[in-house]
Amino acid sequence: MLIIDEIDTATNNPVFLDFLAQLRNGYIGRDTKGTPSFQSVILAGVTDIKNLKRKLRPDETHKFNSPWNIAADFTLDMSLSVNGIKGMLSSYENDHHTVMDVEAVAKEIYAFTNGYPFLVSRICQLIDTLLWDPLDPKKKNAWSIPGVSEAVRRILMAKNTLFDSLMGKVQDNEELRSILKRILFAGDSVSYNPDSISISDAEMYGLVRNDHGKVVIANRIFETRLYNFFLSARELQEFAI
Repeated sequence: MLIIDEIDTATNNPVFLDFLAQLRNGYIGRDTKGTPSFQSVILAGVTDIKNLKRKLRPDETHKFNSPWNIAADFTLDMSLSVNGIKGMLSSYENDHHTVMDVEAVAKEIYAFTNGYPFLVSRICQLIDTLLWDPLDPKKKNAWSIPGVSEAVRRILMAKNTLFDSLMGKVQDNEELRSILKRILFAGDSVSYNPDSISISDAEMYGLVRNDHGKVVIANRIFETRLYNFFLSARELQEFAI
């Protein structure tokens, strides 16, 4: 078995793609030609394997291509439910005895994150490491709804690799920017279209989701961050003028 991680960084590398082609040829000829081959090859990354790009001509024109002509659908929902968050908080409470209202805090975290794993973990990390102190009267009740709000405020004000990556995707995709602006500022109802590359990519990266056939921002934190991103860009443009 061969596992290749972080394939996103090599999807436009002709040497890497030629290597995949050799693996594929070996697999196809394993029975007829007796070619040595791996029984399984796993390509791990964020981008769908079908979106691997291959240089076909000197002018660097690309097309969608899967060197394997297969791609297993990943249907597992990775987001955390309220009960899932409650389970995490209950274990934490058993160890630290914060006297938090586990259900209320779990629901508040879910309301901001819609169960997005990184954001759930980040909120809990900030409360645990920066906001909660059982010996400080001002901090001993940080595991609460106001404590969650303060953690969210800090997330929105800070730089991190998640937001850098997501905002980079938005900045590089004019069609996606237009869709997000319509949803955020015009209140438009945008129909979910799985054949739209921009919508499909945004969903793949967790920025939007399909809500009964409509495109919606994945969670309140992303929504606020996008508001700030677009408003800041507009202010900078007006200042430049």
